[in-house]
Amino acid sequence: MNTADRSIARIDTAMRRRFSFVELDPRVPPVRGLLARWLASRNLPNEPARLLDALNARLEDADAAIGPSYLMKEPVYARPDGLERVWQYEIMPLLEDLFYGQRDLAGHYGLVGLRKAIAAEPAPPEP
Repeated sequence: MNTADRSIARIDTAMRRRFSFVELDPRVPPVRGLLARWLASRNLPNEPARLLDALNARLEDADAAIGPSYLMKEPVYARPDGLERVWQYEIMPLLEDLFYGQRDLAGHYGLVGLRKAIAAEPAPPEP
């Protein structure tokens, strides 16, 4: 272990002594369903919540799950292309980074494919 590794290990140990760490998996309550509740409270369409749920269901790695905060911004809903912009410029680049070198990420995790998938399933009841 070099000096930098030992330094980082000490900081990590100090952080763990002083703070609680709570895992917030987007596929498990209380985070699961948060976007749907947020959209309902603002009388916005539920499609983004369904898309996010479909995306996270396709992601096998729990560490790769996408949280709702990307879609909990007013500009997403203020612009006609807001959802498409967030998906293209924030969510897809993150997934491309996480799954570097894998082919057809857009086909599997892109907005077009996910919209087709959710169109084929019945809509869940509103929260």
